[in-house]
Formats: sequence, structure tokens, C-alpha cells
Amino acid sequence: MRRNLRRSIRIGAGLLLCAAGGAFWRWKRGRLAELSAGSELVETDRGVVEVARRGSGYPVLVLHGAPGGYDQGLLLDGVFGDNAEVIAPSRPGFLRTPLDDHRSFEDQAALLVALLDAIDVERPIVVGISCGGPVALQLAADYPERVAGLVLGSAITTEIDDRMYDTGNPILDPLLTSTPVLDIRSGLLAFLHRFMPDRFIENMHAEFSTLEGKDLETYVEYILTHPAQHRRDLDFVPTIFPASARIDGTLNDERWCRELPVVDYKTIECPVLVFHGEFDAAVPISHAEFVVEALPDVEFVRVDADHLAGVGPDADRVQRALQSFVESTIEQVESTTTRQ
Repeated sequence: MRRNLRRSIRIGAGLLLCAAGGAFWRWKRGRLAELSAGSELVETDRGVVEVARRGSGYPVLVLHGAPGGYDQGLLLDGVFGDNAEVIAPSRPGFLRTPLDDHRSFEDQAALLVALLDAIDVERPIVVGISCGGPVALQLAADYPERVAGLVLGSAITTEIDDRMYDTGNPILDPLLTSTPVLDIRSGLLAFLHRFMPDRFIENMHAEFSTLEGKDLETYVEYILTHPAQHRRDLDFVPTIFPASARIDGTLNDERWCRELPVVDYKTIECPVLVFHGEFDAAVPISHAEFVVEALPDVEFVRVDADHLAGVGPDADRVQRALQSFVESTIEQVESTTTRQ
């Protein structure tokens, strides 16, 4: 009797695991198909780059964080006003842009210039979000003639050793970065995001914020009770799934961010807007203060937010600052073109 019961339990557990595995596989396949349908692959002189373009007007090149992809860059579609076109590439190692030999931020900047050449964009405004910050800074320093203005949002600007996966453990690291483990973790988080969104938001901001206790509760409550903020939070989450399609770039970023800065920020001559959350736990506000001190022409917007600086009570102030910066940069470019 007991033997039969144990056998039935093992069979039931096996069937449950198979069903769960099938569900994860179908979810991942659907998500990747959705992502592929929303972008295109562009052949450049330096390799293939996945990119999506939305809107019309002056080009704004948005460089996502890690984990991320072009879909994360598209979150800023419409934020810059009606006169801007968002160009959102997947950086090397993310989604359909292969890592190949584009590991250093210098190599990634060169690849982005090749992309701009391929899509016939001369001098965009460049936006670097989080781990996209070092590439944006490299691009502005190495190719000043190709950058009209620079925006750094919650950006990494100096050495940081925050390891999500690259812990240095020879046994644990390969396990945590294996495709099955990443897919299971992503699938479970996607399930939580869909069916328990408020709990997901609470957990996410607890991780992204230095706030604790009542202060954290008050901040999260603001987001949960304001529909626009709630929606922005939930829209961000899918841009990190599935992690297995973004792991190569994430690991590469973790490695290179430990060696910053790699360019002299004082050489960057274009106008710069920096916005950063006061209680950002993922990228401390000291990163913003560091780069602001070094840049010659910079506007600094400190906001009451964590790492998701475009969410929270100061979200509208961030959007106004972005729109104003884009408008003034476009006017400056047009004025210079007219004089020439």
C-alpha cells in the first residue's frame, strides 16, 4: 500500500514537472516571437544590430540597461514629446544582437555609429539608462560629431561591482546562468507579475530602493494608487524577461562596469541632462554626482525616486525636464545648421 502510494506520488510529481516545463517553454516561445515581431535586424559594417523605431521627428537613440533589450528602450516612446523619434537598439548580448567581439564599451560605441550610418541617422540625442550609461558616455566622448545631446538616467558612471550572476563561484555561477534555471525563474516572476502585480511591485521597489519601513510603504502606496505610475511599473517588468535571452549582455556589463570610468568625461562637449533618484539602491546617486562634477555643460535633476527614476511622485518633473532638454537641443542643432 505504502509502496503504491509513494509510486503514485512520484508519478504525480513527474507529471507536474513535465506540465510546468511545457508551460515555461510555451511562455518563452511566445515571448520571443512577440519580441522578434517588434523589431528588425540591421546589417552594419561591424555586424548585426536589432533595432526598433517609433514615432517621427528628431532622432533619439535610447540605450537600455541590464537585463534589457530594445523593448526597454521603447518604454520612453512618447516621453520626449511629439517631435522625436525613438530609436531603440538591443545592445550586444541582448535579445537578437549577438555579443561577438563587441564586449567593451568602446567596441559597442563603434557598433552604434555603424548602426547610425546604416539607418542614415547623422546626429541623434543619445540616452543612456542604467547600464546603458557607460556606452552613451563612450559614444559622446569618442564620436562628438555624432551626438547632439546626452541624457543619463539612473546611469552607471563609475566603478560598480554589483553582481547579479557573476559572483565568482565556479559551481553556482554556471547553474544560475543556465538556460533552464533562467527560464524557470523568469517564468515564475512573469506569473507573479501577471497574477499578483501589486505584490510584485512591492518586492521590486524593496530591491531598488534604499527606503525602509514606513517610508518604503508610503512610496509604494503612492505608486499602487496612481494608475499611470502603476502602469509604468508593470510595463517595465517584461523588458527583463526571458533572462536567458539577455544573459550574455548582462554578464558582459557586470564585467566591464567594474572598470569604469574608461573615458575622460571632461572631454564631452555636448549639452547633458542627468536625472537620478535620491534613494536609488541599484545605482547610488553618487554616480550622478560623480559625472556632474566632471561634465562641463550639464543640468542635474534630483528626484524623489529609486532606480526607476521615471516612476513616483516626481515622474512628471522628469518628463518635463526630458522634453525641455530635447526641445532646446533640437533648437541648438537647427540654429547651428542655419549658421553653417
